Amino acid sequence: MSIRTGSWLGYVLLLAITAAAAAGESTTIAFGSCADDDKPDHPIWDAIYDVKPEIFLMLGDNVYADTSEFIRTRDPELIKAEYEKLARSSKFKRLRRYSSVFATWDDHDYGLNDAGREFAQKKASEKIFLDFFDVPTDAPERLRPGIYSAKYVEKYGKRIQIILLDTRYFRSALRQGQGSCKYAENTSQSATILGTDQWEWLEQELQQPADFRILASSLQFLNDEHCWERWGAFPNERKRLLAVLKNNAVKNVVVVSGDRHLGEISRYATAAEEEGNYPFYEVTSSPLSARSGFGEGDPNRFRIGRDNVRVANFGLIKVDWRINEVDLSLVGSDGTVLEATSFNLQ
Repeated sequence: MSIRTGSWLGYVLLLAITAAAAAGESTTIAFGSCADDDKPDHPIWDAIYDVKPEIFLMLGDNVYADTSEFIRTRDPELIKAEYEKLARSSKFKRLRRYSSVFATWDDHDYGLNDAGREFAQKKASEKIFLDFFDVPTDAPERLRPGIYSAKYVEKYGKRIQIILLDTRYFRSALRQGQGSCKYAENTSQSATILGTDQWEWLEQELQQPADFRILASSLQFLNDEHCWERWGAFPNERKRLLAVLKNNAVKNVVVVSGDRHLGEISRYATAAEEEGNYPFYEVTSSPLSARSGFGEGDPNRFRIGRDNVRVANFGLIKVDWRINEVDLSLVGSDGTVLEATSFNLQ
């Protein structure tokens, strides 16, 4: 199997994958978010390693760099120090030796809670991120603002596209809510999550051929009923992505997200009250090892199952190419499957 990094400039980098192939004609990809770098021995890392994923996607809050000292001093070396804690974790090092690890960031590893484009240390934080994840010096992410990227996994004559979005570097200001609603909708036509250049790149990437696609967003995409950070806080951006997927007839796509300190699987089905009729799934996986127990009673009309998952978890995607089936699940730190569904590739 080979992995390559693509961009709208046509840049291609071939990478040798470090993991052994799963039994049979299948591909296994694990993912998660919200890893407390002060808990390097958390059992979640053993549970991830035990499933032997060929790829592990880190969806943000990969470390918690917005410490009180950083907030006071704004010294980027303090962000770097948090990554160094993760680098020293024997369990993370073991996973990284076995699996190809790709990442995007969220607010806490970006450097400041709920921050967007206004964050003054974002360029320094960007370099620390790219250095930690061993991004080559001539990779597209090094040559433009933001850390968004695309990976292509080729195996058994099939092609998986993994798009890792940057929901921080270009994001407009959040609009403060009232009462218990932290953030209201920012309906300004100029308000953005991805920014002009990333949108252009994304639309071009979605036109590339692929048998299966993963769209990685640190922020939850489908559920727009809560008042925390979400794509729904920028409803025009959410509508735009749904329209891009529909208008380009993008099939066989799964959104993976984090941030919420809860897990759930959502399905966007054909419904007259929605913006379009393109059905796809989102798996939100959080936290890996940070605080859990949040989200009790949170509404989500797209959720599969009656409740969300409020314990440490990671997400798992298994593609069985022999029968064109995709299994989606959330797995606990003891290896227990907490929620699951499946669908057939079209």
